[in-house]
Amino acid sequence: MTVGETRSLRSVDSRSPAVTRAVFLLEELARQGRPVGIAELARSLDLAKSTVANLCTALEGTGMIRRVDGRWALGHKVVELGQGYLAGTDAVEEFRRTVGTLPVASRELVVLAVLDGTEVVYLARHEGLQSVRPACEVGMRMPAVVTALGKAVLASLPPGDLDDRLARVGELPVLTAQSHRTFDALRGDLDVTRERGFAVDNGEYTEGVTCVGVTVPGRVGVEAPTAVGAILLAARMTPELRAGLVADLTELAGVLSRPTRF
Repeated sequence: MTVGETRSLRSVDSRSPAVTRAVFLLEELARQGRPVGIAELARSLDLAKSTVANLCTALEGTGMIRRVDGRWALGHKVVELGQGYLAGTDAVEEFRRTVGTLPVASRELVVLAVLDGTEVVYLARHEGLQSVRPACEVGMRMPAVVTALGKAVLASLPPGDLDDRLARVGELPVLTAQSHRTFDALRGDLDVTRERGFAVDNGEYTEGVTCVGVTVPGRVGVEAPTAVGAILLAARMTPELRAGLVADLTELAGVLSRPTRF
């Protein structure tokens, strides 16, 4: 359904197929990022057009999706639900309150993300003071295997959980010349990440952009593994700057590891 993940409707054991199909339809619209017609949705979801049409009509009535020139796009209710989730998440509030106090990281683009399957989803961002900021919006999904935040959380997983998630990656996403081509190379990177305590993305997702990521340890009551990271132009990164960012992100991760009210 998403980049780097081979999950499908047929592989999900659901006691409520209609609900599962509706969720997958919403995910597909989010992945496409544009209005999509019934026929295309039916192909992507491997469902009959009549089934997709019925799902769209039902979801339209709830405000979850809307018609755009005969096609379908996400509706306002999705935004409301997303804001409701963020409002009930202490980690986002604590992130916003703490990141501005960090001596080095406060000047950079800093993000908070959770691991969802084989992708990371960005929950919050701190703009920093740089005039040029890489694209990274709240709600955006990225393959975990090519991002520092994703590799930070993958490296922190129990071996069995890590193996299960990587088994769902049909083929590694090769987005730049720096992206890993083999799972052996990826696992070697994760071993290094585990040993040094932070992950690095040296242009694996976007040429000329680098990121350092630190996992948030032991968050009570939170199922999704979480990480924080700083994203900046690779030309600006120096050993001293990286050391300062890692120190600040480690401090931030420690603050966010405290119990929350999820």
